[in-house]
Amino acid sequence: MIKALVIVPYEGLYEMMKEIQQEVKDFQLDIELGNLYEGVAVAKEAENNGYHVIISRGGTASLIQEAVSIPVIDIQVTGYDVLRIITLVKGFSRKSAIVGFSNITQGAATICKILDLDIKTLTISKDTEVKEILTNLKKDGYEVIIGDVVTVQAAKQLGLTGVLITSGKEAIMEALEEAKRSHRIFSQLQQDVSLFQSILDGNEQPIGVFNREEKLVYGNERFNREFHWMIVENSNDIKKLIQETALMKEKQTRAIHINQSFWNITACPQNGAIALFFEKNIPNQAAVQDGERKTKNAIEFHTSATYVLFSGKSEPIQKVLKQIDQYCANDETVWISGEKGNGKQLAAHTIYVKRNNAYAPFIVLHGDILRSEQLKDFMNDFFEKYAHGVIYLKNIDQLSEDMQKELYHFVKNGHHTKVKWLVSSGNNMEEKVKTGTFDRDLYYTLGQQKIYIPPLRERREDIEDLVHVFISDLHPKYGNAIVGIRNDALDELACYDWPGNVEQLKQVIEQLFKQTSSYYIEKEDVAAVLAKCEQPEKKDEALTPIDLSGTLEEIEKQVITKVLEEEGLNQSKAAKRLGINRSTLWRKLK
Repeated sequence: MIKALVIVPYEGLYEMMKEIQQEVKDFQLDIELGNLYEGVAVAKEAENNGYHVIISRGGTASLIQEAVSIPVIDIQVTGYDVLRIITLVKGFSRKSAIVGFSNITQGAATICKILDLDIKTLTISKDTEVKEILTNLKKDGYEVIIGDVVTVQAAKQLGLTGVLITSGKEAIMEALEEAKRSHRIFSQLQQDVSLFQSILDGNEQPIGVFNREEKLVYGNERFNREFHWMIVENSNDIKKLIQETALMKEKQTRAIHINQSFWNITACPQNGAIALFFEKNIPNQAAVQDGERKTKNAIEFHTSATYVLFSGKSEPIQKVLKQIDQYCANDETVWISGEKGNGKQLAAHTIYVKRNNAYAPFIVLHGDILRSEQLKDFMNDFFEKYAHGVIYLKNIDQLSEDMQKELYHFVKNGHHTKVKWLVSSGNNMEEKVKTGTFDRDLYYTLGQQKIYIPPLRERREDIEDLVHVFISDLHPKYGNAIVGIRNDALDELACYDWPGNVEQLKQVIEQLFKQTSSYYIEKEDVAAVLAKCEQPEKKDEALTPIDLSGTLEEIEKQVITKVLEEEGLNQSKAAKRLGINRSTLWRKLK
């Protein structure tokens, strides 16, 4: 019996593997969801748990091969897989290209020629080539990039639409046959290379050991409970600490903000490696209670530079894009206004990345839940340390009057010269200033560069592009047969007023994805979902009661269902409230 771990990069492939799991006889198949570096983390753990082989796909498989010594089998892309995705992207009105390794591009080029499709095909030999190729394609006017996970991720970082080539059953069965062949050749398990494991795992202090390339080679149990290894590896402050310690060959201690808290980190050089010892410094003051139901973060730290640019050809959105490009030429404050759900944070994040601040922290302050003492502590303790970062003050118009004055005095005293500000608000600021409900001085100090994002109902011609973007994004998540939407269904969407703007459109498309079983979304499907949008929200007393007489699994499912109802079927909010990720939530509801 071959003990195999299957690490799949998207949810649709997870469900397909579960079906195949019941059919195979020679394997003990365990399935985990993990994309790229998440998959590597799972693979590293699996290597020490007696697995004979790991099966994954594309860029995730390539990264895992570099991280472990047991055989790693790549689920290859078949011609059927390529044909299905090419059919899906035919609905795009924008220039498309296929970028990937030869196993993808050879078959794709042939199919494009047979079908007489004008889709450019480019072959890479290593993943480091992807960014340059996509940058050149973007300059040439290409907006839709088809490929594997690595290509799609790189496309989204450049503001392009990335469409993932998903795998079919025949590709998975071939991978299992390859796993059998590899297992016969490679029978030895990877040797245990954990450093000082017997001593360090018993320590209650988080300890991580890094090589001179700033890569984690060991984390004790407390370290793994506190941190995700990728977050630590990608911290610029920790990289600098490791580099300086390796160069000076002396022990050093430094206060670093990581995982929403400050830590005193002592770095010690140890025989070609650097051991980091973590001790909690300043308690996290970012979390606030929202009533009795849920906890939100008033202050969030982000390090990822991944973003998706606005999609749309309308004149209003083209004006927004031009303003973004114009304001990216300087570091002055940008004030973004507009209705809820129309992409203000997306615009702020786009400016953050385009200004070449991708390695600086992106700090989000939620003005609607930020308390006065939190803002004061932040201004006193955080600004000096993270002066090189970008601070996005979301919903600035919801700050209290005292907080507005406190912030204005801080900015007026010259501290703003060290801080790169981005702010957002509703679209009625002039009225609020006129009526005295918002500080005039603060508004005119921070509002020198303004961007107004119009609601979706005023740019209906953008709906078609947005729908195709959402379909391509959702396809890897659900892995179903949908490849497009009927024209009359698009007309139905275009006639709706979208009070929740782009975010509501995205939720509707996701709902259609979950309930449509054919290749194309039909008009009647759209009409049914939009009809539900018009229904008034249910009162709390009408929510599903919880029956405690069932099994633990049944009770758990009831709790998840109730939380989903209370959160208006928003899976992200429900998962955050339950303390689990969306993938876990999705699996528990199956």
